[in-house]
Amino acid sequence: MIEKKDRKWVALGMFFFMLLGIFARAAEDRRPDSIEQVSSVVTSELAKLYPGARVELTGSIRWIRGNLPSQAKRVRILFETGKGEVQFIANEESEGVVSFAAWMIAWVAVRRVHPGEHLSRDSFVLQEVNVSSGMAHEYRGVILSKDSDLSHLEARQTILEGQFALTTGVQKIPDVRRGEALRIKVISGDLILSTQGIAEEPAYLDQQVRVMTTKTKRDLVGKLCPNGEVEVKL
Repeated sequence: MIEKKDRKWVALGMFFFMLLGIFARAAEDRRPDSIEQVSSVVTSELAKLYPGARVELTGSIRWIRGNLPSQAKRVRILFETGKGEVQFIANEESEGVVSFAAWMIAWVAVRRVHPGEHLSRDSFVLQEVNVSSGMAHEYRGVILSKDSDLSHLEARQTILEGQFALTTGVQKIPDVRRGEALRIKVISGDLILSTQGIAEEPAYLDQQVRVMTTKTKRDLVGKLCPNGEVEVKL
């Protein structure tokens, strides 16, 4: 027979294990909410690094130091691998790693575009590009905006089929090209002289351009006016 004292210890043991079960179930009940909350904060912090991108976590968080916090009051991005992974620290105590994707809409060429060729909607298509890894990650800061008007742009370099357009690889179509003949109006006080010249560089309306007079071969700098003249003030 179990003595009275032994029955007391058995009852205490059963009560202790019952409490453990309650706490375990409570922890399990909180865990999905905790994971969702931490994931949400990490996603928000990544979105700050990728303005305008659609950021999503593509894997489960792996904790390399500490455990899943019940609430991530603060998340700090430590570094990105450039391979679609980010390491972060939550509440300055738990470090985790998770894979992610950052989708940006870019102009992707459907055929080869040659230098000097005007861009058009027939040559490009808007497509989501994952800028969290690979070549897109390297050029994420200079991807041509989806709001850019292609009709005003031309290629500065070859854009291969399947490549996305970069701001460094295109330029605004100039109003005057290098070597193009134009009229130069020289203004010096009340004196105004007109002469012929050529543009020594691409020029845009209301901007400064370097020109050379045809007869004297003199270099001048003036403003390209809407009437096609270059106004030089001495």
